Amino acid sequence: MSQRITIDPVTRIEGHSKITVQLDEAGKIEDAHFHVTQFRGFEKFCEGRPFTEMPSLMARICGICPVSHLIASSKACDALLAVRIPPTAVKLRRIMNLAQLMQSHALSIFYLSAPDLLLGMDADPAQRNIFGLLAQHPELVRDGVRLRSIGQQIIELLGGKRIHPAWVVPGGVSEPLSEEKRGQVLTMLPETREITLRSLTWLKGVLSQYQEEIASFANFPSLFMGLVNDVNELEHYDGYCRIVASNGHVVADRLDPLQYQTFIEEKIENWTYLKSTFYKPFGEQEGVYRVGPLARLLVSERCGTLEADREREEFLATYGEACTSSFFYHYARLIEILYASECMEMLLNEPDILSPRVR
Repeated sequence: MSQRITIDPVTRIEGHSKITVQLDEAGKIEDAHFHVTQFRGFEKFCEGRPFTEMPSLMARICGICPVSHLIASSKACDALLAVRIPPTAVKLRRIMNLAQLMQSHALSIFYLSAPDLLLGMDADPAQRNIFGLLAQHPELVRDGVRLRSIGQQIIELLGGKRIHPAWVVPGGVSEPLSEEKRGQVLTMLPETREITLRSLTWLKGVLSQYQEEIASFANFPSLFMGLVNDVNELEHYDGYCRIVASNGHVVADRLDPLQYQTFIEEKIENWTYLKSTFYKPFGEQEGVYRVGPLARLLVSERCGTLEADREREEFLATYGEACTSSFFYHYARLIEILYASECMEMLLNEPDILSPRVR
C-alpha cells in the first residue's frame, strides 16, 4: 500500500515550508516535494507604487537578509535612472553587502546546521538545536554568535540599524562613512578572520566523519551559476553571470544579469509559492542549476584575496573540481566569510572611502 509522509512545518530554515514524500507499495520513495507555504505577493503590491519606494519595500522580503534585497532593488533603480553612482558609494554598498553575507552565512552554519553535524543526525530533536549545541560545544557556539554579531554591527554602523536599513538608496547611499565608523569596523575584522580559520579547522574535521553522507546525500549533477568579475574572480555585487556544468566545463560565460530573462526561465507550480527556474537553452530537466556559495566558488577561478584563495585551493585539491555534494556548501560559506573579511579591509583602506560624494 502506498503511503504519503508529510513534514509540516520544516524547522531550522529561514521561512515557512513543508515536505511531502510519496512512498510506493514497496515502501520506496516514489516522489518528493518541498513546498514553500507562505504567500508573499511582493510583485503584486508593488504595482503602481513610486519606484523610489522599491528598495524599502523589497528589503521586507526577508528579516535575515534584507540587505541583499535592498541592494538589488537599488541597483535596479539606478538602471531606471540611467545613472552611474559615485565610486565611493559602490564601495560602501559592497562593504554592507559583505557584512550581510558574513552574518547570514554564520547563521546558516552555526545556528541551523551545526546541531546536526555535531550532535548527530539522529539525536533527540529536543536537544538537537543551538541550545543543545551550547551545552556540549560552548566555544563553537560563542564563535558563531560572535561572527554573526560582527556582521550585524557593521550593517548597523553603516546603515543606522541592523534590520531593514534605509541607507542604500537609488543613486548611491544616503550618507558618507565617517572616520570614526571606519575605525570601528576595521578593529572588528581581525577577530572575524581568527574565528573563521578556527571554524574551517573544525569543519574539515567534521567532513572527514561524513564521507558516506557526502557521497550519497544531496549529491547530484547539476549546473552551477554565479557572478564573476572581469578576471573571473569571486563576485557578489556586480559582474557577469557564468554557468558551469558538474564536471567544471563552462556552459555559458559573460552573460549580462540585466538580460536574465533571455537565459533563465521561470515556472509556476501549483504545489508551492516558490517559482522554479532553469537555464532556458537546456530545458526544464537538464537546465536545473544551483546558486549560492558553492556555486560561486565553482564558477570563479579564484577569490582574489590571499587567505580565501589559499583555502579555496585546499578545498579543490581535496575534493576536486566536481564538488556536487550539498555538504560542501558550509565549507564554501566559511571561505566566503574569510573573503568578505579580507575584502572589507581592502575597501576600507581605499583612499576615497571617506569621500562625501556618495549619491
